[in-house]
Amino acid sequence: MKAQVIAVIKSFEAGTIPESTALAKLEELTGRTVDAVWLREYWGSESMEDFVDRLCAEPIPDWQAIMDPDALALIMEYLRDPAPGRRDSIESAIDRRYGKPGGTLMGLVFQKGLTDAASILHELKKDTRIYL
Repeated sequence: MKAQVIAVIKSFEAGTIPESTALAKLEELTGRTVDAVWLREYWGSESMEDFVDRLCAEPIPDWQAIMDPDALALIMEYLRDPAPGRRDSIESAIDRRYGKPGGTLMGLVFQKGLTDAASILHELKKDTRIYL
């Protein structure tokens, strides 16, 4: 699938297919709706390989059923796996499972600098709501 996605992007960038056709083909191939601005300007923040990896990444199924041991394994994978698509999938699943107003997986790792999976999970489970 990645080769087909790359071919669509290259065709769009070469001007051989219009944007609307490229967007429709990308949605057909990946099952994801791709924003036109993202397609036009991805290169400003990432390589084509990373962009394609994000488009082709499979979401984590049954995020509601993630238990603490599963979450620890996913967080450890997140900390060591540089593939942006897989990281996006893990972030999405973990943030949905332990969702709260603040303290996302990405924020805990990149803003707070946490690097221990157990500490990250502890922070994700911490109740940070303000009760009035």
